[in-house]
Amino acid sequence: MSLDIESLEHAYDKCIAFGNIKEKNEIDYELIKSLLSVSEKGLQFIKEKSKNINKDSTDWTFVFRDYYESLRMLIEAYLLFDKVSAENHQCKNAWLCLKHPELDLDWEFLETARLKRNAINYKGQLLRYEDWNKMKIQFELHISNLRKEIEKKLKEQN
Repeated sequence: MSLDIESLEHAYDKCIAFGNIKEKNEIDYELIKSLLSVSEKGLQFIKEKSKNINKDSTDWTFVFRDYYESLRMLIEAYLLFDKVSAENHQCKNAWLCLKHPELDLDWEFLETARLKRNAINYKGQLLRYEDWNKMKIQFELHISNLRKEIEKKLKEQN
């Protein structure tokens, strides 16, 4: 599957032009904590389940999708610190990558993951272990990095 990934700047400019990024009035710390918790529980669940998946199975599709959802929740939580919301995943990713280069998030990885997730959800694409394994380390790095930064910001708030 060939993925056409637009530049970060172009995606961000498009999000702003179409009004897909909105300002919020305050930081919802309870929602941040809840998203962090659900993300962690989802990862624990899928890690346990994936121990029993055969490498020839297409059930790796659901491992990928659950990791994507956990990452998406962390991205959503981090955006709340900036008092912004975005109407779609691409705009959330663009905001975070452009406004927070210190997070070392990989725009191409986030876009590849988003497009693969869309292919699963909207086109019925199935993934095999090899597909999942190519992205696993990047997922784990992004999730770990965001989780640490969110936890640090929550501690600073107290």
